[in-house]
Amino acid sequence: MTKGSSVIFPQFTVGLAAIVKNEIDYILEWISYHQNMGVDKFYIADNCSDDGTSQVLEALHNAGVITRIYFPRVGDTGPQAPAYNQILRDYGPDVDLLAFIDIDEFIFSTNGKSLKENLTPFYQNPEAGALALNWRNFGSSGHVFKEEGPVIERFIRCSRKEHKFNKHIKTILKPSMVARMNIHECSLKEGRYYSANMQPAGFENGEAFEPRTAEVSYEALRINHYVVKSRQEHFLNKDRKGSGAGSASRRKGQAYFQGHDLNDEVDEGMLPYVSAVKARIQELKNLLVHDSPYMSFGQGHVTIRGNIVSGWAVSEFTGNLKIRLLINGVEQLVDVDRERPDVIGKRISQKLVCGFWYQHDRELTEEDRVSATIYGSNVECQVNRA
Repeated sequence: MTKGSSVIFPQFTVGLAAIVKNEIDYILEWISYHQNMGVDKFYIADNCSDDGTSQVLEALHNAGVITRIYFPRVGDTGPQAPAYNQILRDYGPDVDLLAFIDIDEFIFSTNGKSLKENLTPFYQNPEAGALALNWRNFGSSGHVFKEEGPVIERFIRCSRKEHKFNKHIKTILKPSMVARMNIHECSLKEGRYYSANMQPAGFENGEAFEPRTAEVSYEALRINHYVVKSRQEHFLNKDRKGSGAGSASRRKGQAYFQGHDLNDEVDEGMLPYVSAVKARIQELKNLLVHDSPYMSFGQGHVTIRGNIVSGWAVSEFTGNLKIRLLINGVEQLVDVDRERPDVIGKRISQKLVCGFWYQHDRELTEEDRVSATIYGSNVECQVNRA
């Protein structure tokens, strides 16, 4: 439908889902790029990082940028598919379309149109349940060390289109038409898979849905997969963090790097987006400073009495605080919303509302593991038992 010379597109919401572990150097770029692309909502499963990523995700959640879902690994089972399906179940009804990709993957428009412009035919087709987007795998571009600049600026060399790795897909789906999300593809309960050019997708073994297509299509949309980055980044980060799809002990060392370091062609399609992404990254950093307790100094105290966990927390951040309680590996977020005149009397806080209170489902003993932090920060609270 047109009005004058302007095209009017239907209104629909696009969500982006991922599971994240140890991506401190890349998470803001990934969010910034996809915000600029037109993604409306972000659902990120926090797989318990130890490099500061978890605190950034908490702060972004606190500031309303993303929805963070606490999702630790249980045993040696790969957490990726379970996290995807929890997001699909809990948040799928909140969006019209939902994409599942990794933090080293970027949805790229190959025809210059916006993301939603490219997705409109998919959204409007009642027979289309899911969209298959093929990879384009990018190599190290010869970089040994991590250098300044976004990923999409630093790495411009990639595999040939016909490389077998590029048959892999990632999926954008209509949540109401999906039975289950796997790593690459979903199981549809109605409708069928299409390619981004809105031709029915053909898969490698002829099934209705598979992780790999029979042919590689880059029409309209694809996934730019920055799979290895520089040697330094690969061996100090990706090699050692395990597999979200499999074992925590899986290594991705020299053979993996050499097999995926594909630099056959130059693709500079991302470079026009770099300036806007850098600007948005700075906006997100400013937001973290002003609209969350991230990197704010503070302190807190927790007392356990039977099944009651209570205490106080203060921070340089003047907005509303939450306490992140971790009880035997289960996360509870508790609002700091109670008056504590005693804390003011001791001149610990200038803010009357600095207390919190939580009732556990049973009495906590010395055997129970309890820790507490101010949510969205690295401030740990002292925990005492009465």
